[in-house]
Amino acid sequence: MSLAQISMRFWMAAMPAISVIAPIIAALLAVMGCVLRWNEVSSLFRRFVLRRSRYDYRKIFQEYLERFNAITDRRELYPALLAAACRILSASGASLVIRDSSDRFQMKASCGLRPFGFDLASFASFLEWLESYRKIVTRKEFVSDKAVRAAKNDGLRYCVQFNAEACVPLFVSDRLYGVINLGERKKGGYDAETKDLLRLLAVQFATAIHNANLYQALIRQNRELQEAAHLKTQLLANLSHELRTPLTSIMGLAELMADGADGPLSEEQRGHLTLIRKGGERLLATVVSMMDLSRIEANKLELDVQKVNLRRLVSKIAEEIRLKRGLALENNLEDGTPGVFGDEKRLGQVIRHLLDNAVKFTDSGKISIGAKKCGEMLQVSIKDTGIGIPPEKQRAIFDGFVQADGGVTRSHEGLGLGLTISRKLVELHGGRMWLTSKVGAGSEFNFTLPLKPVGVFNALRTPD
Repeated sequence: MSLAQISMRFWMAAMPAISVIAPIIAALLAVMGCVLRWNEVSSLFRRFVLRRSRYDYRKIFQEYLERFNAITDRRELYPALLAAACRILSASGASLVIRDSSDRFQMKASCGLRPFGFDLASFASFLEWLESYRKIVTRKEFVSDKAVRAAKNDGLRYCVQFNAEACVPLFVSDRLYGVINLGERKKGGYDAETKDLLRLLAVQFATAIHNANLYQALIRQNRELQEAAHLKTQLLANLSHELRTPLTSIMGLAELMADGADGPLSEEQRGHLTLIRKGGERLLATVVSMMDLSRIEANKLELDVQKVNLRRLVSKIAEEIRLKRGLALENNLEDGTPGVFGDEKRLGQVIRHLLDNAVKFTDSGKISIGAKKCGEMLQVSIKDTGIGIPPEKQRAIFDGFVQADGGVTRSHEGLGLGLTISRKLVELHGGRMWLTSKVGAGSEFNFTLPLKPVGVFNALRTPD
């Protein structure tokens, strides 16, 4: 019997068995196909039929995201975000790329991966594409989705370099802020439901990182401002000290010469020496103001606190004020005005400056001083009928080196430190100072002083 005949007889004998087994094999293959697609089928059934999600959103947002918003240190925040993303999404690893202030992308943290670093400039074109695409993209999509085919080569190279299965863009104000690269998932791929969760997480992660950056920038700016303030205070102190010594010598020698110590002088020479002395006194007053300001800002100004008869103090100062012709000064403090607690010398300095200021900026009319009790404080007001202060300058008038008529052509002398020092002295006493003013209708300065001893004196006083 030939080989062909033997083969034919074998298949004729096997045909009945094959006809029985074939449906069974087909059924097994169908079952295997259903098993392989079960994850997708179950996900669709759960989402659209049972209306349930595999993710517990309430637990995720309470357990993770609330904690992230409280982390202000970026060195702690970055790894915490990646660790949470891996736990929530069952990812094998993750890495974070952030865009810095120079518009460069840098690797900042990784989780579940070996530490690595490289130049991200070679992926600039892919990151630009991702910024315009604005969606989460997976490695699988680069291979099979026509919509991302244009970025296939760069995208696959990026994913391989970062061991990433999904790239999650982080946006702040429509600007790509960074990218979280997620590794392989232990439970299935990145389906539509997982991408929905990733989109929510991306918004929260970007917000947390942005807030941490803003906080760090604020801390840095505050530190720089404190350093600048310290340098300014030190400069004022050094400058004041260096100016005061020669000024004292100049004024003393001018006075000796005016008295004839170096021989007889003509009237013209005496007039010149008088001008030198007056100019020196004015400059010395400015130097003293600068020294006071530097000591106050350095918390090194001591207050000699005692009970002060304010009416008597104001009356004494009012008698020494030189008024212009056509200008009157009214002291409306009554005999029953209660005494205040503070440093009489420093309070006199405040009152004198406010009165001098009122005279300087008032050509005619009157200046009035009054006081009234407000709880446990005494409110003192000094009102004039002068030029007034524009609204845009009222806030800055207490900042120092500012005058109401500031500018190169201003008509009044002074550095503009008096109000700054006066307000700080009032605040050292536990009170506050404010003003109300209208251009052409005058100004009213008010400040409060304590009627009883307060602990603020000891708290704010630091000896040299």
